Amino acid sequence: MLLADWIMLGIIAVVIILGLVAGFSGGLKFFTSGIFGIVISVIVTYFLLGVVNSWQFVQDLLTKLNDSMNLSEAFEYAIDQIIIAVILFVIVQIVRIIIVKIIAGIFEIDNAFFKVINRILGIAVIAAVAVILGLLAFQIIYWVGGESAQSVLDSLKGSVFRLDWIYENNPLRSFPDIFAQ
Repeated sequence: MLLADWIMLGIIAVVIILGLVAGFSGGLKFFTSGIFGIVISVIVTYFLLGVVNSWQFVQDLLTKLNDSMNLSEAFEYAIDQIIIAVILFVIVQIVRIIIVKIIAGIFEIDNAFFKVINRILGIAVIAAVAVILGLLAFQIIYWVGGESAQSVLDSLKGSVFRLDWIYENNPLRSFPDIFAQ
């Protein structure tokens, strides 16, 4: 086994321990509060903004807002988009907080069945975050490129966990192509 495999075994052990200790509700609260929650809300707002802007009643409201402000055409587009984005962000934040509180409340029920499910799903949440962080680390190494990327790839060759294959077939590599289109 390679050093990378031993590191993976350590990460797996830490993920299991953290998942058992924090549980699903604890992991959910941690990863959806603070800066993580704001980042999630910004991403959701970004994806919803195009949908909300296409609604006719929103377009009518923005037209009335622009007419009442009497601004130049170039400036009014920026103002109305900023206003709609801020309003949508606040709505997304409120909905996110309500959903997290409801889900966390369900999984914190003092029942043996829910405690077991909470711990199992806690491991799944922490594992998902660990996988995302690992893929992100591989993507950053790929972006750096050069000898650093090649030495990392060489050190992963022959991994029991097939880390070399994961590095070469990282799904995050397709995101720059998607955004470039």
